[in-house]
Amino acid sequence: MGIFQRATPDQLWKLTRPENQHDKLTRDNLLDLQDHRLVRIESVQDDQRQVWVLTDRGHREAKQLLEPKNIRVSALRKQKHHPVTGELLAGSYNDHAAAVTSTAAELHRAGIGHRLGFQTEVAHRLAGGYAQRADLVMRAPAAGVPVLLLEIDRRTEDAHDLVHKLRRYWQWGRLLAPDADKHTVHLVRSRPDAIEHVDHEKRLWRRIYPPTGREGLVPLAFVFAEGPAAPCSAAAADYIPRRQPSRQTRGERQRRRTAARVRPG
Repeated sequence: MGIFQRATPDQLWKLTRPENQHDKLTRDNLLDLQDHRLVRIESVQDDQRQVWVLTDRGHREAKQLLEPKNIRVSALRKQKHHPVTGELLAGSYNDHAAAVTSTAAELHRAGIGHRLGFQTEVAHRLAGGYAQRADLVMRAPAAGVPVLLLEIDRRTEDAHDLVHKLRRYWQWGRLLAPDADKHTVHLVRSRPDAIEHVDHEKRLWRRIYPPTGREGLVPLAFVFAEGPAAPCSAAAADYIPRRQPSRQTRGERQRRRTAARVRPG
């Protein structure tokens, strides 16, 4: 939970004890951590799933354990109370955040990636200050995946949005490293296509992520999870293959013309 901010027992079972047949031991561990005031139940969903988060004390301990290992700790989910009654309010449940955690859990359960090899909401800053945030970043060198950026879509973004998101990653992958020599900087500024001939070791992304062992930019994958279908905008329609008219033989065309001539009315 220090990495994923909040999780259900089922997700934690797949992230921590995937070899077990069920999540009973994970639930027992959560109750033990709750007794020590390290975790708490933030909300209970309609299907009775409990959503667990770290307490302030648990968040501090997670930072002490993870930050020395250069593992970023997610933001603390603070408790909110009713302004009049003082009653503790249940935290809002984010289906997208749940899909991100479930994706990591399923990857880990399949033997791809260690639970401490994931990061969420990782910013990739472009020129002008805009930051493209990756839903999930996985480092799994033991599985032959030095790094992989993942975008989780619950069918809430149309094709137009996805293409623009892909383009922003492409633009970020073409940025030069801050310590690039003056000649390279001048070349890229004077000729936009010159970046194609700049060695990847001189690009920004190679200062952040390890080499992938192949040419190209940092690997990116889109994961399409269950969710409501996104409305198709007019712009997105340009990306949807249109059904081509079927080819007719000469005999078929002749029969259609003959039928049209003899049709009543």
